[in-house]
This record gives sequence, structure tokens and C-alpha cells, in this order.
Amino acid sequence: MVDITDLLNNLNVKLQGKEQIITELFDHIKAFQMKLQLLCRHFSAGNFAHFPSLRDVNVEVDRLPEYGELLSNLNKEFDLRFVDLKKTAGDMELFSQPFSVSPDSVPEHLQMELIEFQCDTELRRKFVSLPLRDFYPHVSKQRYPQMRKNAQVMLSLFGSTYICEQTFSLMNLNKIKLRGTLTDSHLQDILTLSVSKLQPNIQSLIKSKDQLHVSH
Repeated sequence: MVDITDLLNNLNVKLQGKEQIITELFDHIKAFQMKLQLLCRHFSAGNFAHFPSLRDVNVEVDRLPEYGELLSNLNKEFDLRFVDLKKTAGDMELFSQPFSVSPDSVPEHLQMELIEFQCDTELRRKFVSLPLRDFYPHVSKQRYPQMRKNAQVMLSLFGSTYICEQTFSLMNLNKIKLRGTLTDSHLQDILTLSVSKLQPNIQSLIKSKDQLHVSH
């Protein structure tokens, strides 16, 4: 299980951090499950090539079925935990590979629009040169409204609790006993500033005021 824990820790690191979209996170999960299935097959065949820790000890033969069952149960657990993501696999593929997906595999209301989309040479060129989150703003909402709508749904999905956990930590750092006068409104403003990437235009804000009130 030490070898499996290393794989799980590696997956956990990949699923953390900002600026990750749902398709990228799902790719990491699929890769892990494929590795897990490979390990199950190897283990059943007595091949410990990917179990360096297990190779270093004297394996008790009568314990091997138990270890194999643990691997199988872990794979089943991942199937159960990510079943909702698998249900949207078609929408994610349309979002991440719009020029490769077959029009026959998408809902009928999207088929004609997808064909027009795939024949747009300028869009294809931008798709190759831009990240997904930067590509879709170039997609015309007038010509491709359904493709834009699907992209907006995919980009809005939260695939990780990382941002929620980070925000909760920031709240704990700010709401302490020494700041007893901090109201909920103030706390909300502090959290908004802490997690936002927006940069305020100070000069524009100053100019928008009719008169500055300088404290004496």
C-alpha cells in the first residue's frame, strides 16, 4: 500500500491549485484509474514491476489475494466517487476537443452548429495556438451560441474544493479575537479582496469622486 499511497499523493497534488478547469482535473483522474487498472492486472499476474516497496520485502504468498482485493476495491471506489463526472464526459469532450468530436455523437440541437464550427478555419487556428479558457472568448455568440453555452457551463464547474479551503483559511486568519470589531460585512470585503485577481484602478476611483475629504 506504500506504493499505492505514493500514486494517490501524486494525484492529490495534481488536483490542487488555482486556474484548473474541470476537463484538466478529469484527465488526471482518468490517468490515475488507468494506472490502477494496470496495477491490478500486473498484480494478478504476479508482476511487481510497479511495486518497488513490495519487491524489497519477502511477500507472503497467502496475503496476495488480500492485497489484490484492496486494489480492486480502490478501483471500484473511484468508479463510484466520480460517476457524476463520467455522465458529463460527452460535454467535456465537446468542450476540450470540439474539432475532433463527431457531430453524430452530440445532441441533435448541436449537430448543425458543430459542423459550421469545425469548418471555421480561423477558429481552428486559434484553437491550436490558445489555451481553452482563452480560446472560447473568440467564439462568436451570434454564430455559435450553443457551443458558447456548453463552454460556459464547463468553465463554471468547480472540480476542486481548493479555493473553498483557501478562502476558509483566510477567514480564520482575519477573524481573530484581536479584531473583535470586525463585522460580517467587513469580513466579506476582506475575503473578496483576498481571493480576487482583479486589480483596482486607484486613479480612476479617485477621479470619480467629486471631492476628497482629507483627515486632519
